[in-house]
Amino acid sequence: MIKKNAYSVKSISIDSVVACVLAGISLMCQIGALIISYRYEGNGPRAVGLLGVGGFITALMGIVFAKSAWKSPDGGVFMKRIALIANIIMLVLTLVLYVIGWM
Repeated sequence: MIKKNAYSVKSISIDSVVACVLAGISLMCQIGALIISYRYEGNGPRAVGLLGVGGFITALMGIVFAKSAWKSPDGGVFMKRIALIANIIMLVLTLVLYVIGWM
């Protein structure tokens, strides 16, 4: 008989998928803001700030969805961990970039 563990679950929590998608959107916003900021040598349009703040808010919403994914009984642990860690990394990256002043 094969022993089941938390990593062999076939269903995935919808909240963890949404949190992973939000982490990807946040990453794209930050990359876009960095590219625009470097292209305009720090004197970019308001879109740079809007992308940065949008990425920050998206990462915050991703953390909210990841926390709700931990509360749901369905889905595997691995996807939930990826969603939470990816959004925390994006949140910290956004804060570091703003403190350094690159955006």
